[in-house]
Amino acid sequence: MTFEGDSKKGHGVGFVLAVWAASRLLYLVCGSILARVVPTSNFQRITLDVPSGSMNLWSHWDGEHYVTLALGGYLTPPDNVSPAFFPLYPLLVRSFGELFGGPISREALSVWGPLISLLFLPFALYFVYQIALDGWGHRVARGAVLALAFFPTTFFLNAAYTESLFLALSAGSVWAVRVRKDLLLACVLAGLASATRNVGVFLIVPLAYEWINNMDRWRGAYLLLVPSGLVAYMGYLWAPLLFYTAQEDWGRKATGPLATVGRAWTSAVEGAGRLLDPGLWTDPTIGNLANHVAGAGNLTNLAFFVFAVAVLLAGSRDLPPSLTLYGLLLIAPATLFGTAQSPLMGTPRYMLVAFPIFIVLGLLSTNSWLFRGWLLLSTLASLLLCALFVSWRFVA
Repeated sequence: MTFEGDSKKGHGVGFVLAVWAASRLLYLVCGSILARVVPTSNFQRITLDVPSGSMNLWSHWDGEHYVTLALGGYLTPPDNVSPAFFPLYPLLVRSFGELFGGPISREALSVWGPLISLLFLPFALYFVYQIALDGWGHRVARGAVLALAFFPTTFFLNAAYTESLFLALSAGSVWAVRVRKDLLLACVLAGLASATRNVGVFLIVPLAYEWINNMDRWRGAYLLLVPSGLVAYMGYLWAPLLFYTAQEDWGRKATGPLATVGRAWTSAVEGAGRLLDPGLWTDPTIGNLANHVAGAGNLTNLAFFVFAVAVLLAGSRDLPPSLTLYGLLLIAPATLFGTAQSPLMGTPRYMLVAFPIFIVLGLLSTNSWLFRGWLLLSTLASLLLCALFVSWRFVA
């Protein structure tokens, strides 16, 4: 497949935009259809999904909190949004809503949230493309973008979540330091990433690696900007660790990796039991099938975690050590801060911003049949999980 923009002169812009448009159209259309076909679960909150099937359906779960935060800020009665949600994304949602959207309302912001995600996604794909192009060539760059755009949880890149924004800032930071050799720009983008999600501070690993190996020593002072977004937010809260301790309200707390392994295995076995439940076959309705698949969420979480670690370790022969370590650090929080009910909660979503995983998957493109098979299975799985998300069943 060849695109006019996919040349050294065009730097893959045409290819990236084509993949972005095709993939987002697929999930926007299918998501709207699935929201009508699959019965909603009992967790549905009507206020953020009216009219049914509109862009509002991408503001489920955490998106509800980000919309509320964009509407009224932190700790504003009666909503009292948790400070565990970082500020840059809702600030952008609010700013764009005020600039282009007219009167601010919950319904309007629940549309602007997904639009902001869609706006930043092509930048994220472009930066991933450029990083892969610089290190591994056009074929791998195209494969990495396709693997990311059609990954099983890629529908979150449509949603009122931070994934698209964080991926654009973090991949842009690594692009700036690896491709442009501009450490200052890389650190500024990293600072913005750390104001989007606390794991943005892990960008210190690839940035410091490039500084040590390829740059003048005096430039190391720029690295102080990497945690600047997190530090600024901690200062705003006047309680440095409030963003962390607030997660205890949801049952999240520090756990040792070994304890998590045992709990993850036990809960995954229980989840597998949902798929073997005779009730799955005695009531072959779409709603019953969706309930059973959603009930196997802990099995899904473990499968994604094992997959992520296996891909990164297998790709460590081709990736620079800094990118392998960075990818592992982004999925590590799932093993350290889980809940008793869902020890690896969030893993399928956390993987989306660990872009070294997709560079490794892009290496599969050297075997066209294997890669096409992966894309087909990945896309089908994404539509299944998308159905659970838009029907208020799946959260990651």
